[in-house]
Amino acid sequence: MTDEHEEIRQFLDSIPDNFQILEEGIDFDLQKKYLDYSHSFERGELTEDEINKIGRILHNPEVPDEGKKKGLTILAHVGTISAYKQINKYYENADGTLKKWSALALQECKMFLESELTDESAGFISTGLGGTNDKLRIYFLVLPHEGYTFDQKQHKIIENEVSHRAKELDCYIENFDFQDNYVGLTVLVPMDVAVATFIDTGIKYCNALGNFVFEHYYAANTKIPDEKEIEEIIKIVREG
Repeated sequence: MTDEHEEIRQFLDSIPDNFQILEEGIDFDLQKKYLDYSHSFERGELTEDEINKIGRILHNPEVPDEGKKKGLTILAHVGTISAYKQINKYYENADGTLKKWSALALQECKMFLESELTDESAGFISTGLGGTNDKLRIYFLVLPHEGYTFDQKQHKIIENEVSHRAKELDCYIENFDFQDNYVGLTVLVPMDVAVATFIDTGIKYCNALGNFVFEHYYAANTKIPDEKEIEEIIKIVREG
């Protein structure tokens, strides 16, 4: 292995794992815009002075957002340690859309760095709800049987039994939303665990104590639905 490759390996080892799966959720429309824009760029090489110049452009308040997006994407495609550091420096103080754009640029730059060390292309996973380390964030919605509502005792059973299943599978439940006509929960699910493996068995555990949970459910990693969307989801789940 060359000295350059060893330097890249040591640098990658120093990056926190929370960028392997983008921790912050990023809207799919923005992800598509970034990827479409990124694909219009070829891999390129820049000198240290040129990389530093783009870094100064990113921090110039007079530069419009589109100019900063272009600079971030160019640096991502340079795929060097210096380029990564410039993107990261900007990311730490960015906000709004540019924060998310720079998060995607960071991950793409990291991907190019990783590809320097292997013969295989590296990749990353980004979803609307994000994730952390080796886990994706999933929103679940479970329902009572048709014509029934959940009571407090049943809420407690759901909390206990689903939490038990989560512990068995190394899932982490971030929160429950207990309502009469549904229970919503946001869960970090390991990449190697199928969504159905978690929730199907969780529902089975609950129904062993009273058969009060509808067997069909909703699961998504795009966004947490609002009340209006939940009403529509419930109708879809009910009607199959």
